[in-house]
Amino acid sequence: MLSMIFNHPYFRFFLALAIPAGILGLWFYAKYTAEQEVGITAKQIKKNPINDKILVDDYQLKEIDDLNHLRWRLVAAQGVTDPATRDVALKTVNVDYFDKGKIKIHLSAPVGVANEGTKAVELDAEKDQRVQAIGEEGKAKLEATKVELIKKNQFLATGGVNILWPGVAKVRGDKAEGSLASTDLKKLKIMGNTHALIGLGKEGG
Repeated sequence: MLSMIFNHPYFRFFLALAIPAGILGLWFYAKYTAEQEVGITAKQIKKNPINDKILVDDYQLKEIDDLNHLRWRLVAAQGVTDPATRDVALKTVNVDYFDKGKIKIHLSAPVGVANEGTKAVELDAEKDQRVQAIGEEGKAKLEATKVELIKKNQFLATGGVNILWPGVAKVRGDKAEGSLASTDLKKLKIMGNTHALIGLGKEGG
């Protein structure tokens, strides 16, 4: 009886249809499962974008001049590097500029971004904490919302720039650019809505 059923033309016909249908069903199931897994992975990456980045505590970066002398050294409490762009997101940043091995200018900022390839550095304010640059022995002090450090000691400060020379003067402006080579920050140019107070007392007015 069973042999008659198995040998029946209709049974063979349905069996021939069932095999490719089963294979097709397995293919659709595998495709659906793969799409689900890809969807889950995409959600995980979106939820945790830092997974493909490198986090380093006590991050450091420095620049050397043409004579192999240390030009500046950056130290941050934390740095998160994007391998694709080599940009580093920084937290609690301190930068020291050197001249003949001695610190001439010290900068600090709550956050910033540096590029390990170009050595470009951007320091940014956060909430009520601004970017500060202080010359050796407090000869001058600069405050701004943003300070960009460019090659060869050049800088660009923007966003409510205040520059104080204790006991001498205080200058305000929208933007300042110049060199961080001197401890008194006199090699700079202040632009936009400038205002100056001259002859201040020791407290800076």
